[in-house]
Amino acid sequence: MESNNHIEELIIRYLQDEIQEDELRVLDAWIHESDTNKSHFFELKNLFDSRKEAVFLNRYSAERSWERMVGKLETASGIPARSKFLDRSFWFSFLRYAAIIVVAIGVGMGMNQWINNRLHSRGTDYNEIVVEKGGRANTLLLSDGSKVILNASTRFKYPTSFNGDERVVHLEGEAYFEIAKDHSKPFVVKLKNQQITVLGTSFNIQAFNNERFSVTTLLSGSILLESFDAQGRKMSRMKLRPNQQARSDNRTGSIFLSETDASISNAWVGGKYRFKDETLASIAKRLENYYGVNIHLAHDSLRNIRYTGTFSLDQGIQEVLDIINSEEQFTFTKDGKNILISARSK
Repeated sequence: MESNNHIEELIIRYLQDEIQEDELRVLDAWIHESDTNKSHFFELKNLFDSRKEAVFLNRYSAERSWERMVGKLETASGIPARSKFLDRSFWFSFLRYAAIIVVAIGVGMGMNQWINNRLHSRGTDYNEIVVEKGGRANTLLLSDGSKVILNASTRFKYPTSFNGDERVVHLEGEAYFEIAKDHSKPFVVKLKNQQITVLGTSFNIQAFNNERFSVTTLLSGSILLESFDAQGRKMSRMKLRPNQQARSDNRTGSIFLSETDASISNAWVGGKYRFKDETLASIAKRLENYYGVNIHLAHDSLRNIRYTGTFSLDQGIQEVLDIINSEEQFTFTKDGKNILISARSK
C-alpha cells in the first residue's frame, strides 16, 4: 500500500499535469483499491476543476475551498492537517492561480495546451482538452476510471462525471482508449460521422475532421462501430474483434474492414511512430501533426510511394525525412515550418 505522503505528491502532480507514466499507474492502482479512494480522488479533482473557471479567487472563497478539502482528505484517507499537502498557504496559492497554471502546463516538450472549458449540454458539465498541432501525448483519467491518451492535433470533450445511461465523449483527432468495464453503462465515443460503443476494451482512433477516412483499430475486447453519411443517415454497423481495423468513409458511411497488427496503431503512445506499407501522403499527414509543420508534395507521383519503418518522436523532422528517404527517391527543402518534397531528377 502506498504511503499517504506519496499519494499526496502523485495527486498534486496529476492535477498540475506533471505526472509521469509510471507514477500514473501507481495512482491508478491506488484509486481502484477502494471505492473510498476513487470517490476521494474525483471529489478533489472536481474541486480543482471548478477553481479553473476563475483566474483570481477572493480569500473567502479560497478559504472555504481549503476547509472543504481538509475535511475530505482527513475523512477519506486520514491524512493529518499538518501535512504539507494541506498547507493553507500552498493551497491558497494553488487555487488562486489554478487558471494560470492550467494555461502553462503540458506534457513532453510542453507544447500541449489544456483549454478545459466549461461547456453545457442538457444540464451536463463538460470539460474540453485541446492538444495543439506539434504537441505531445496527453494522458488523463476519466471519472469512471477509464484512461485516454490524446495525440497531437486533437480535441476531446468529456463530462465531469457520467450521470446518464451512457458514458459519452466526443473526439476530433487521434486518441488511445482503455475503457473501464461497466456493463450497465456503455462507453460511447462520438466522431464526426461515426459512433463507437464499448463496454470495456482498448482501441485507437484516428478521426481528423479534415480527412475523408477515419481509422479505428481494436487492440482488445470488442466494439460496435456505426457510421453515418454526410447527411447523418446511418449507413453501416459492424462489430470489431482484436487486431481488426475499420476504415470509415466520412462522405458515404462505408466501412472497410481488414486484419492488422494492432500494436502499430498506438505505437505513438510509447513515443514511436510505426508504419507498414504506408503511402508517403499518409505519412506526411502524421508528420504534420507530430511536428507542427506543413508538408507539400510537389509531384503526384510521390503520393503513393510506400514505406515501412519506425522512428522515435524524439527525433527531429529533418532526421526522420532523411531516414524515410534512405533510397533517395525524393529531395526536400525546409523553410521555417514549411517543407517541400520533390521527386528526384533522373
